[in-house]
Amino acid sequence: METQTTVLYEIIDPHTEERIVTYSRVQALEHYHNQCIVFERHITKTRPSLCTDTQVIVSWRWDNNPDFNPNFWEEE
Repeated sequence: METQTTVLYEIIDPHTEERIVTYSRVQALEHYHNQCIVFERHITKTRPSLCTDTQVIVSWRWDNNPDFNPNFWEEE
């Protein structure tokens, strides 16, 4: 069984409504600290058999999320 997980970030500027999609967590954090809205998406694709593919997308918004810690990676 093959599995691949991709993390991407959708950044929305609330003033201009401009949207940016990036794979860079550093870029997402910069925009987050500049009061932009950031969605983090984890996309997991799995091929359990030759004829079957599955895809799971988990998405959450960084702001208004009491469990989000922007310094998570720095604490390790």
